[in-house]
Amino acid sequence: MIFSYIGQLKSVGINLIDIGSSGSLDSKWAPIKELINLVGFDPNREECERQNKLPSQYRSSVFLPYAVHGKDGVETLYKTRSIYCYSLLKPNKQWLDRFAFHDLFDVRGEEAIAVRAIDKIEELNGFSPDVIKIDVQGLELPILSKAGRLLESAFYVETETGFTANYVGETTFSQLDAFMQANGFLMFDINTNHRIPRNNQFKERPTGKEQILWAEAVWLKDYVGLERQGKFDALGLDEPKAKKILTLCALQQCYDFGFELAELFYRKGLLSKQELDALANIEAWDIHGMRSEIASDVPVSAKIRFLADLLGVLPDRLRNAIHKASGLPR
Repeated sequence: MIFSYIGQLKSVGINLIDIGSSGSLDSKWAPIKELINLVGFDPNREECERQNKLPSQYRSSVFLPYAVHGKDGVETLYKTRSIYCYSLLKPNKQWLDRFAFHDLFDVRGEEAIAVRAIDKIEELNGFSPDVIKIDVQGLELPILSKAGRLLESAFYVETETGFTANYVGETTFSQLDAFMQANGFLMFDINTNHRIPRNNQFKERPTGKEQILWAEAVWLKDYVGLERQGKFDALGLDEPKAKKILTLCALQQCYDFGFELAELFYRKGLLSKQELDALANIEAWDIHGMRSEIASDVPVSAKIRFLADLLGVLPDRLRNAIHKASGLPR
């Protein structure tokens, strides 16, 4: 069922803003990569130019050489020993020196760079994100607090956030959590917990229970809660947006929340009864299994049975076109 939404959404795509986009998106996005309209930001101009010259893996992609912030102006970029620790905030060395990896944060140089407020970036005019992904070493809250209509449009927000102030002036998870809840989001997942041992004789024998200094958090917008507050109708969701949201729930494997949203969307006229009934089967949400099954050496007869089942929930016009092209039995 969710796999059918991938086909239906190819004409519009899923819009993703990636702030701190060096490299490529994590492999978890692979099942829907042909849907993604990616706008990536990285202050490294050469890296953006390199990525813009590569064949796109996505429905569309563009990489812009901007240091995104909550304001326009000039800030100091602290160049640390590890490029992955570069930040517009100064490393909190008094704190970090207590941990085994402290030397990665040694500042080797400083550079004044222009920063852009996210709500002032012209290239985002008219772009309505479904996903906002941020990895900016402690500046998540200043950016999101200025995101305005972009945050209002987003359903899925992913941040790499510290639980402690690893940089001077860093906004921590507890501050971000309060902000996200106030804006209608719920925290759904903590991925890739970064546990760092203390800088003492036990650092070579980690137990896996060392302190978590930061992690990737996934936030999903609670449309059910917003509807109960009388705020849902003002958001102006339409049928394609509803199906994007359900596809992202499937990607995140939040099937229970996805079905709760599906019931709301049905009541609001954004899903048919047939679609809602199909989504009541948990197998309908397995976007990962569906994609691997279709790509694998499954016997043709099994693939035909799967497609025949799938056709039952597709619109008549699309179903007839697939029948004609594939020779599937009616």
